[in-house]
Amino acid sequence: MITVAITGGIAMGKSTVSASLRESFPTATFFDADACVAELLTRADICTRIASEFGQAALAKDGRIDRAYLRDQVFDSAERRAVLENILHPEVRGEFLAARQSGGAGPDPVMFADIPLLFESGHDYQADLVLVVATGGECQMRRLLARPGITPETARQMVAAQMPIGTKMRRADHVIWNAGSTRILHQQTQQFARWLKRKIQEQRM
Repeated sequence: MITVAITGGIAMGKSTVSASLRESFPTATFFDADACVAELLTRADICTRIASEFGQAALAKDGRIDRAYLRDQVFDSAERRAVLENILHPEVRGEFLAARQSGGAGPDPVMFADIPLLFESGHDYQADLVLVVATGGECQMRRLLARPGITPETARQMVAAQMPIGTKMRRADHVIWNAGSTRILHQQTQQFARWLKRKIQEQRM
């Protein structure tokens, strides 16, 4: 099975690319690190560990994590962000490896893993290919500010918390540049999908 890690900067279109790839690989295995984190933040053991580091104020009335509070705590502090990442990243990688182990049984022997912090986490996700979805800084900020509740300062903190997109592009096997319309992004993604299908076919020969 071929494992393709999809990464890039925040608000650059990774989720849209993943959705487009589902059209070409309907039986492939898909892993979403953000969805995994959302699930982890509902687990009692994870909530307890986070509360022990960030205080009881990190918990909402229902006992789950207050994500807005937690975001405010970590985005302006690299040290606090590292504490949270040390709790979550090993768990995310473990869930990824479990999904990878159980995947690949269908006619599409490929796994796509949307992992925004692929490089930042420092963990080896054993990807055969890395696909980076990228765009320019001005476009990225415009998309971020269109999201509800995102202020210019918060947007700048979000961008600063990630590795520069140029560095990610240099470490990629393939780059999709998403500065245009959704139609153009879809066309680029389908072009990559056709290339990947040929690569899978060659491996079968």
